[in-house]
Amino acid sequence: MANAYLAFEQADEDQARAIAAELERNGWTVTPSSGDLRQAEKLPALVQTIGESNLFVVLASRASAESQWLQREVAAALNNGRPIVIAQTDDLPNESWIHATLDTSHAVLLGQGVEALAKIADAARTAKSGGRVLTMLNIKGGVGKTVLAANLFAAAHLANKRSIAFIDLDPQHNLTQYFLSPGERHRIRDRNHTIYGVLNARGDHSVPAQDLGGIAIPLNRARKGKDKDINFELVAGDERLFEFTLDTRSDQDKAAAFLRFRALVAALRARNDAVIIDSNPCATFLTRLAITTADHIIAPVRPEKYSLTGLNMLEHVVREVRGRALRSSEFSVLLNGVNDRTRSGETGDADALTRGEISAAPFFSGALLAEEIPYSAVLKSAPSDRLAANPINVTAMMRVGGRPAKEALTNAAAAILRRAQ
Repeated sequence: MANAYLAFEQADEDQARAIAAELERNGWTVTPSSGDLRQAEKLPALVQTIGESNLFVVLASRASAESQWLQREVAAALNNGRPIVIAQTDDLPNESWIHATLDTSHAVLLGQGVEALAKIADAARTAKSGGRVLTMLNIKGGVGKTVLAANLFAAAHLANKRSIAFIDLDPQHNLTQYFLSPGERHRIRDRNHTIYGVLNARGDHSVPAQDLGGIAIPLNRARKGKDKDINFELVAGDERLFEFTLDTRSDQDKAAAFLRFRALVAALRARNDAVIIDSNPCATFLTRLAITTADHIIAPVRPEKYSLTGLNMLEHVVREVRGRALRSSEFSVLLNGVNDRTRSGETGDADALTRGEISAAPFFSGALLAEEIPYSAVLKSAPSDRLAANPINVTAMMRVGGRPAKEALTNAAAAILRRAQ
């Protein structure tokens, strides 16, 4: 049974009880705010409880706007990527932290009585539905993250008919370059239809809020018949994202970017089986966006020295962002480039050594997939060598040969999507 955390202040207890009863009638188990967890020494347990819930419902009121504890609860929900439903009791001051932190334009107004309770239950069902959000991330670079993302989920799309949306959140925007020609990239940028336009809330480069869900570029342009409604799309990257990796943006700009990014992800989730975020291999504001919206994190690993060090750094960063202890089931560790006969200068079997090291690790042993991606020429070609009128044609699944790699990609993608449920 799905669990909902209900955040409210004592002054709003009557409305909170009505909301809890409605959610329980619709199959939810409700954990309400309580004084037992709202204690300084219990803060880790509070964050853990919220982080492991399936839904966060916040009762927004004037009392809530004055509550530091409710603000902490909302922060925990945001940092852990929990779907949020807002139930609003009355008008809030324009300068309220609630308006600055949450998208209150979709709040359910409780003054509507029984109808409002039905809307909350419906919003809870909607928030729980939709595709999963997966972030490709390893703090260590050079693990083949971007090419693997493109090819894993092209396999899911082609072999298993999964609808997929990519978000290129790396300032190097290699995923965008992998799929799209320079001319098409320039045209998309000229229209401001890149992730940079999403993160900018104002100015000439900003995408209007109502258009956020419409800027994705189709990557499979040869769909016919019953497959025509199976998406394979990309929100293009942009080198100007580097502005968000430095301290040149104000806290207000970052707060607005956070809200707009969540809105984009919600729009893509609503029409796809999976949203794949390709993130930069470091710890910046962009990394925080990727982590806080992810249901699951895919960590590609090359069979080489220091692989476990990179994973340990990743676990530390995610734990710091989410503010709680993590479970290995929140990750999939995928060995990429095994059986590479071109390696030289290494002693021993790098594949076995890396596999053994991760299998013996206390945390990541439970995240290591049995499926592995073999070294293959179809996964090594430079994207610029393979630009095509139909972008999906650049992927391994559409190329001649490489059958073992194609089967491995299909099996690994299916395993990851099962694990992410």
